[in-house]
Formats: sequence, C-alpha cells, structure tokens
Amino acid sequence: MDGVVWFGILGPLEVTASGRPVTVAGRSQRELLAVLLLRANRPVEVDFMIDSLWPGRSPPSARRQIQNSIGRLRRTLVAGGVPATTLETRRGGYLLRVLPGELDALSFARHVESGRRLAADGRADDAAARLRAALALWRGRPLAELDSPVAVAQARRLLEDRTAVLEECVALELRLGRHHEVMGDLKTLVEEHPLRERPRALLMTALHRAGRTAEALEEYRRARATFVTELGLEPGAELRDLQRAILTGALDAPPAPRADRARPRQLLPDITDFTGREDLADRLETLLRTAGTATGVVVAAVAGQAGVGKTALATHVAHRVSASFPDGQLYVDLGGGQARPAEPVEVLARFLRALGAHGQEIPPGLAERAEQYRSAVAGLRMLVVLDNAVDEAQLRPLLPGTPGCAVLVTSRSRLAGLPGMILVELGVLEGGQAVDLLARIVGTGRVEAEADAARDLARLCGHLPLALRIAGARLATRPDWPLAELVRRLADERRRLDELTYGDLEVRAGLSFSHARLSAASRRLFHLLGHLYAPEFASWVCAALLDTTTDGIGPLLDELVAAQLLQPSGTGRARYRLHDLVRLFARGSGSEDPRPAIARALGGWLALTERAHIAVSGGDFATLHSDAPRWTAGLPDLPADPLAWYDLERLNLMTAVHQAAAAGLDELCWDLVASGYTLFLTRGHNDDWEETLRAALACTRLAGNARGTATMLMGLGLLGTYRHDYAGAAEALEESMRLFREIGERQGLVYALGVAAHVDGMLGRYDHAVALHEEALEVHRASGDLGAEVLLLRSLGQLLVEIGRLEHARPHLERALLAGRDGDRRVHAEVLYWLGQLHLAAAEVGPAESAFKEMLAIAEDLADPREEAEARYGLGLVRLNTGALGAAAGLFRQALALNRPLGEPLTEGLIRTALGILHCRNGQPRQAIGHLTEAAGIFDAIGIPLWSGRAYRALADAHEAHGDRTAADAARKRALTLFTSVGAPEAADIAGPDADRPP
Repeated sequence: MDGVVWFGILGPLEVTASGRPVTVAGRSQRELLAVLLLRANRPVEVDFMIDSLWPGRSPPSARRQIQNSIGRLRRTLVAGGVPATTLETRRGGYLLRVLPGELDALSFARHVESGRRLAADGRADDAAARLRAALALWRGRPLAELDSPVAVAQARRLLEDRTAVLEECVALELRLGRHHEVMGDLKTLVEEHPLRERPRALLMTALHRAGRTAEALEEYRRARATFVTELGLEPGAELRDLQRAILTGALDAPPAPRADRARPRQLLPDITDFTGREDLADRLETLLRTAGTATGVVVAAVAGQAGVGKTALATHVAHRVSASFPDGQLYVDLGGGQARPAEPVEVLARFLRALGAHGQEIPPGLAERAEQYRSAVAGLRMLVVLDNAVDEAQLRPLLPGTPGCAVLVTSRSRLAGLPGMILVELGVLEGGQAVDLLARIVGTGRVEAEADAARDLARLCGHLPLALRIAGARLATRPDWPLAELVRRLADERRRLDELTYGDLEVRAGLSFSHARLSAASRRLFHLLGHLYAPEFASWVCAALLDTTTDGIGPLLDELVAAQLLQPSGTGRARYRLHDLVRLFARGSGSEDPRPAIARALGGWLALTERAHIAVSGGDFATLHSDAPRWTAGLPDLPADPLAWYDLERLNLMTAVHQAAAAGLDELCWDLVASGYTLFLTRGHNDDWEETLRAALACTRLAGNARGTATMLMGLGLLGTYRHDYAGAAEALEESMRLFREIGERQGLVYALGVAAHVDGMLGRYDHAVALHEEALEVHRASGDLGAEVLLLRSLGQLLVEIGRLEHARPHLERALLAGRDGDRRVHAEVLYWLGQLHLAAAEVGPAESAFKEMLAIAEDLADPREEAEARYGLGLVRLNTGALGAAAGLFRQALALNRPLGEPLTEGLIRTALGILHCRNGQPRQAIGHLTEAAGIFDAIGIPLWSGRAYRALADAHEAHGDRTAADAARKRALTLFTSVGAPEAADIAGPDADRPP
C-alpha cells in the first residue's frame, strides 16, 4: 500500500492505518463504510444510504440512525489512526476522501487504465505487466461478508470488471507467445463463466499454440454442448471461425498488427469540471467495455432535454473508455438542435476520410458509402460517438456491422427503433451536484462564502447544467458580483431566461428550436401548461385546458415528450411534468389568455376531490360546498382506492388551492379545501391541511366572502382539536360561529357549534360544552343534516363518557350508531370507539370488544392509521381488563407503532398511560413509572387536565409500588389539583382502591 491508510473492498472489507488493522464493528457501520468506499471521493446522499440499508421500506428514524452510525464510524476510524478529515459531512450527505493508493479498487482502476493506454500505444509487454499488477490487488469476492442489495450489486459489477481485465490481459499475453503461462487462468475463467465465449476462444487458441490441437477442438465440442443444452443456441461466430481456422491450419501464429491503418482520435476534449452523473457514467462505461466480448455492435443512447448535459456525459465516458478502443474513436455532431441536421451521406464521407480513404475511393451514394464504412471498421475495436442525433433514420447508416465496435449516441428524442440499443435517460442534476458544478466554475471559496445563495442560484437554474454553466460564466467574469446579485436577477420570472445568456450559450435557443417543430395544437397546449402550477399532471388536465375529451390528447402529449419539452413523471404512470425553465419558456410562447383554461383544470381537481371525499366518507357528510363550477367533460373515473388517488394528487391539490387563491377564484379555492379535509385527516397530513386552510382563508377574506371565511375558520378550529391547540381552536371557532350567525348559514353553524363543544369539553368546561351541544342539536333540527346529527351525538356522547356520566351518554351514542351506519365511515368508527369506552367503563367487556373489533375492520378497510391505532388501543384495554397482560402489551405496542408516524400526542399519552398501568399490575413499577411520567408530560404539554390527572393518579400508584412514598404523594397531589380544576368526579376518590383503573 502506498499510504499510511488503506481501505480494501476487493475481497472482505478491510481497513488498516499505519499497517495495523482497524476493526469496524456492527453491520450498519460496515454497510455504510462500504457504500462510501464504493463511491469514494464523491458525495453520497443520505437518501441513497437509506435505500442501501433499508431497501423497499425504511423506518421513520432512518435519517437519525444514519447520522448516529456515521458518528460511530467516524469515531472508530479516528481511534484506529485514520485522519479525521477522511470522512466529511457534505450538503445532504457524506464524502469519504481517499488519496491515490489508499483504496484497492481505485488502484485497480488506475493500473487498468494505464495498461489499456500502453496497449493502445503498441506496448503489449508493459501493458500486460500493468494489468497483472491490477489483478494482484484482488483478495477474493468483493465485500464478501455484506449482503445488502447495493453491496451485492457492486460486487457483481466489480467481479465483471475483473473478468474483463483478466480476458484483456490473457489476450495480450497470448500475443506475446505466453500460451503456457495463461493456460491455468483460462481454464479457471471457463469453469467460472461457462457461457462466456471469449474465455473459450482464448483457451482454444492457447491450447492450439501449445501443440494441443486435439484438446482445443475438444474444448470447442464441450462449448457447443454447453451452449446447446443451456441456451438452445449454437456457438457464436467467433468460436465457429476459430474452430475452422484451427482445422484449416490458418491459426499458426498471432496475427501481425497492421502498421499502416489510420487510427482517428476525434473525441471532443474531456470535461475537466465534470460533476455528478457518476452512476450513469459507470453504467455506460461498463456497457461500452463489453464491446470486446459482445456478439454484436454495442449501441448506447443518452436521451434528455436541451441543456441537460448529454454531450458532456458522452464525451467524458468516451474518454474513460478510449483505451479499450485502440483502433480509434470517431465523433460527429449530427445537428439535432439545428435547422439543418447533418446528412448521413456527408457524415460517412467524413468517417471514410478519417479511416484513410481518399478522393475517388469514396463512392457517391449513401448505400455504397455505408457498405464501405462497415467494411473499413470490420474486425476493429472502434468507438463511434454520434452526438445530437435527430432520429433512427439518420443513425442507421452510421452503425458498424461487426462485433468489436461500440456506438454512443446522444439525442433529444427517445430512440427506441434501433435493435439491441440501450437507452439511458438523463435528467437534471441533484441539488448538491448543481452546487458542486457552480463551485468548480466560480471557485469553492466563493460558493462556500454564500452557501444559501448558491443553493438558491442552483434552484433558479432548475439544476440544468447549461443554465448553471451560463450562471457560472457570468459570475466568473464578474468577480465583484456576490452570488446574491445574480440570484436577485434570476428571481424575476419574467426576465430569468433573458438573464441566462452568455456569449453563444443560451437556454432559450435550444427550447425555441424544439418549440418551432411542434404542431399548432401542441404549441397551444404547451403554452397553457406553462401557466399551470401543478408539479405533475395526468392527461385529463390537458383535456381540461383545451376543453375537450382525452381522445385526442395522446398524440399532442407524445409530440411534446418527443421534443423533450414535456417529461414523463417517472412514476410508471401516465403523468407528466415541465422543467421549471421550460415552464417559463412555455408561458411566453403564446398570446392566449390562460385564465379560462386554468379555471377548467382547477374545476376538474375540485370535482375529483369531492368524489374522493364522498368515497372515503361513504357520503357527503358534514361538509359545506360552494357554487364554483366543476369541469367534468373529460374527467376519468375515480380509482377504486380513493386514498391512493389522493396520495398521487396531494401536491396537485395543494398547488391548486394556491393557484385558485392567486387567480382570485375564492369560491373554488375554499371548496377545494373543504372537500379535501377528509383526505388530509385520514392520511394525517395536518401540515398540508393547515397550509391550504390559511391560503384559502386569506383569499376569502380578500374577496369579502363571509361564508367561505367562516368555513375555513371552522376548519382551523377542527384542525386545532387534532393538534390539541384548544385555545387557538376556540378563537377561530368563535369568529366562525359569529359569521355563520350573521349570514344565516344554519348548516355551517351546526358544524361549528359541534367542534366548539368538543373544544370546551377538552378544556374541562363541561357545562358550557353540554350547552353548545344542545344549541347545535336544536339548530340541526331545522337543517335536517344527518351527518351533522351523527357528529353531534358522537361528540356529546364522548364528552359524557369522559366525565363519567355513562347512562346519559348511552342513548346519544346508540342513536349515533344507528343513524350513522350508512354515513361517514370514519365518523362511524369514532362512534364505535366511544361506545367501546362506555362499555368498558360499565364493565361490559364483551360488547366493548365487539365495538373495537368492528372499528378495527373499518379502519383497516379505510387504511386509516389513526383509527387503527385507536382501535388496537381499545382492544388492548379489553385484554388489560380481562387480565391477558401479554396480549394487551402486544396490542398497545402495535398502536404505538401505528401512531408514531402520525405524531398524535393524545393517542400516545393514552397508550403510555395504559402501558404504565399494565406494568404496574405485572409487578414492574420501574417500567410503569417511565411510561406514566412520559404520558403525564404529554398531557401537560397539550393542556388536557382530565387526562393529566388520570396519568398522575396512576403514576402515584406506580411510585407507591416502587416504595417511593414521597414521589407517590406528590403525584397524587398533582392529580387531585387537576381533577378539582375541572370538577372531575375522580377528585372524590383519588386515594381509592380503583386508582389504577385503565383509561
């Protein structure tokens, strides 16, 4: 090893410092170290690490676990003698920095690249020695002890590289006459890779040149039998030709290389500041290097929009693999972004001249030139880079016809019509990569000094490499400008494309060429899409913009996608998106007033949201609507799973609210929020719900829309109950009720009164809460709203159960149960929950269990984790009451796990209170104290005195059982104070024998 520190992945994972091993213990640390080493000297995003350690589904604490494991790994390495600067924290991830000679895989790659350059220069002996040095670094299977998908996949890739290098090395040594020395390697290769033709061919050659011709022919017979049995195929042309050459005596000596052959070197200069794309570059490199063993021409294509960096990636990869193509590299810009693309007949003439043809030797016609070109490169190892291709017709005459060659294509079109071609889609850079590219252009110090401005600049450039290069070039020529100055200039959307110009570089130019080739209908759709806020959209949205059906939309979308002006979303569904800079270009590409089209699209989202709300609730219950027009002419049917539709459309619904607000469509705006509240609640997306509520509230206040304002205030009050911000909820509901009374909106007043009554109950204002319920029920009798009746009866029943008035609660809950069986299923589940709690409090265990089980079935069918957590908590209470403590503990743990991603404090406090009581009954007071202390803290924080008192009462019993009378007295005193403050009946029997009664 060349340095003090050495990392090894070409075998089991190893680390040494100053010659001494450094032990990295623990699976997560070793997996993370492997990921960092596999991408050494490159930033590794935390998201990539999470996917590596937990493929498929990661735990909610994944980021924290990564941070903790990285911290332990850093301490382990430093303690072992590895410099602290080796493992760096970077934007959004980490980077493990190694010097030359400190990582065996990098040393291997360096030796291989050097060997290939030597081979290309005709120095076969030196080349073989360098390749042997590379192979000597291997110690076994890479990362043999790790089994993560990333480690397994990368180990497979590294082994494939080793096999390819060993084949190259043996082929060189055969040319040098070392057929005896390579025999063992070749036999091992054939055993390990019985279906690879190249090792078979090399072994046959070595055997024949060692005077063992019969064995060489026997090897061919074995190969043929294997291929026919395993693949149902005859051996390829290389093996068949080799057998024929051995039989005819044509393979007596290595072929002498032609000294007079032209070897063109036409590649563009490599990209010195190439940034990001490492995975794609590795993939393309691996693919192109297979040209030496493939049975046909290897063709890879890179597709992407204008300015995304296709040429830069292709050029960089071409230089990385150039040594594998010693017979030359051809390059041509086919002009796919220009008014007059290159003609294949002209390109072939250029290629033929580069390959040594002159004047009259080049035929005049396309077909004849293509034939001569294929003949000229037959049997050669040639790389052909075809940049900016228009379509398959332009490419076909330019493809070699025999194995050994590789073709790398770039195009704005997704070229799928060439047989055997591998297509790579190139998107914009990731956030950290975009900032790194800026740093390479303008200097790291300048970017680090204005880190926030650099991130803003990268975002305003849409992470598009061309835009970033233009911005970087402008900053490089203006060292007096802070980055914030260019950020300020780009922040104005109307001038952003004007600012992204430097010399002959311009973002708008590439987009203009693609736009000019569109049909009139596609140009109109493109212009309207530019005014849409939605981050991605389905085809029906385009139909709404054009006010038509979806029947004729497909061809227009295909045209926009083919022009790289519209991108498939990449979700596997028929959804599309616009790049930010493309969106700005689209807005200025037409003159049609977009407002009617946008209103139709928003009306479509309103119609679908209303349908989803009804499907989830089982009806349109407890919801006010506006008279905003719905667009339904080309709407698709709602999927069978409305919540899956919501998951897909959630961001669109939020942006639709904001766009409606910006457009002054106040009726549509508040109705979108009102129709979506069931969806937000079911999925626990409280932050999204609040954001849309406040946006719609601002819109309705500005428009003087009292009904919409009152409805949004009621929504904020309801949200406050879920967030346990009862003071804020009460304030919003007071204004809501006032507005509803002023405009005579009875139905809205019923809803607001019901929520306000619940708030008063949670604050311990029981008499006022009952009075509000009674007022709401009286108003309800005039409105006849079944949904409101069920909500009110459930809320009043809940209140009476909580304060111990069971017989008063029973008729209300039973009436709510009967009236709500065909109503909102989520509300029906809540009725069942409180009936279950009533039955438990009345020692009716059987009916309680039935209620909670029915609730659980509804929750699972709705896929509602909040309701499921409460149902499992209720069943746990049933088991606790019957003494089945093990089953109860299991149900409580399941409820906690369901509640954890929701962050619902009331539910967590209830579950932890029950767990505390369970541990106390199980003779485990220490565990009980832990749960109950946490529960009491939760209830104190959210301001629910009744439940705080119950947690402290149980905590007193736990301290008593633990022998701490002082702590027990303090907890009991606190409970008594809380019960007294709200007039709870528990104040009278605080020291009674039922103090550990479960909640």
